[in-house]
Amino acid sequence: MLKIAWFIAIILSVPVIYIAYNYINSLMPGQSKTYALQPVYRLLKFFGKKDDGSNFPSYFFSAGACLFSLIALYMAVSGYNFLFVVSVLSMMDLLVITGAFSSNDFSGRVSAKRGLSRFIIWLFASIVSSATIYKVCRTLKLSEISRLSESNCIIIDLPFTFVSLFIILLMKGNLMHFDFGLSGTEMSVFGDALYSPYSGWSLAVIQMAQWIEMGVWIKILSYFLPVVKSVSYLIISVLYLAFMLLDRFISTVEWKKAARLSWGWAAGMSLINFIYVFYF
Repeated sequence: MLKIAWFIAIILSVPVIYIAYNYINSLMPGQSKTYALQPVYRLLKFFGKKDDGSNFPSYFFSAGACLFSLIALYMAVSGYNFLFVVSVLSMMDLLVITGAFSSNDFSGRVSAKRGLSRFIIWLFASIVSSATIYKVCRTLKLSEISRLSESNCIIIDLPFTFVSLFIILLMKGNLMHFDFGLSGTEMSVFGDALYSPYSGWSLAVIQMAQWIEMGVWIKILSYFLPVVKSVSYLIISVLYLAFMLLDRFISTVEWKKAARLSWGWAAGMSLINFIYVFYF
């Protein structure tokens, strides 16, 4: 029953974060009034809109991506092996990229290539992070990591790995200096060129898959904090919201520079943490 509650709560929490962002953003001086429920409204609007039929395979890729995101969420909530969750998320990412690349949409194909660059970086960072986590915890099961974090405060030994995983979350959200040129001027996925080949309900399904994926990463990060898991999840969610708001003041960087920064922070910091725990 607890797992079901977590499952539903995580699915609902990410839209709430975007709603909170819109609401806070609308209160800031000089900003246009933004309808707080706009993310949900747009999702429902796309569900009610017919696909244009120009990229028929996108229907299957979007449905597959959403399915894998739900599987990853179940595994994360159940405390499965960290690498198992990463492998399922990688399948989701590849389906989204393949769906965009299979179309005749030029911006979709270009963004798919950039999405592949981001995929390689976050996957490599995850693998290095898993090696570091195993070195410290002697396990990759998220449930065991959660238990150890409460008793031994393992984040003291994994500070750079924690930052690396959080950088992956920022990359997934196209925030700060980790935007690979996949996003447009809007915060939501609907401003993303990577998703331009999708339309109608397939675009709405991709949006849901992305929200679920963000929830999975927030849940994974919450396992490392030495507090009650509901409080831990809330802390990571608020921290992510803070970076969303901070992103408004960060200049957009060229996507190749974003790739270099991502290698240094995500993959590099995980590697530094691994070297540290290996020798000390």
